[in-house]
Amino acid sequence: MGNFLKKHFILITILFLVVFALSAWKFPSAAPLIGMIFLCSSLGIAIFSIVVKHRSAYGEGRLTRFAFLRNVFLDVSGVLLAVVLAALLGRYAADLVAQQIDGAVLRFAAGMLVGVLVGISVGLLVRGAWGRFVKTTPSEAVMKPRRMAGE
Repeated sequence: MGNFLKKHFILITILFLVVFALSAWKFPSAAPLIGMIFLCSSLGIAIFSIVVKHRSAYGEGRLTRFAFLRNVFLDVSGVLLAVVLAALLGRYAADLVAQQIDGAVLRFAAGMLVGVLVGISVGLLVRGAWGRFVKTTPSEAVMKPRRMAGE
């Protein structure tokens, strides 16, 4: 499954976006439910990718079970932090920009552009800060052999 997601990631993402846009346009009352499905699917794929990233080191014995669980928990926390911050700040900035524009289509385009730019910026900032403070790559939490009392 991991190889399938890696191989077809762009196609899956584009299909999600097309289905979301068409269904929100065709069935506006279903847009919140479709948005939640899209969000949960995206987070599920992200969590699955995080587990796959650390599973190989755990399977080879380079990570203890505790280190594996800690790394997965910290990576998932970082993803959730980035998603929440990007959503809150992106919506605020998009609303701020869209207030000052008269045309509906132009307002929509400007709001989307600003929201995406703020979301990407927040994602990059959280990634840099999270990477600086939390080291969760599988090679950094290597299992060290214990020394016995008589050695």
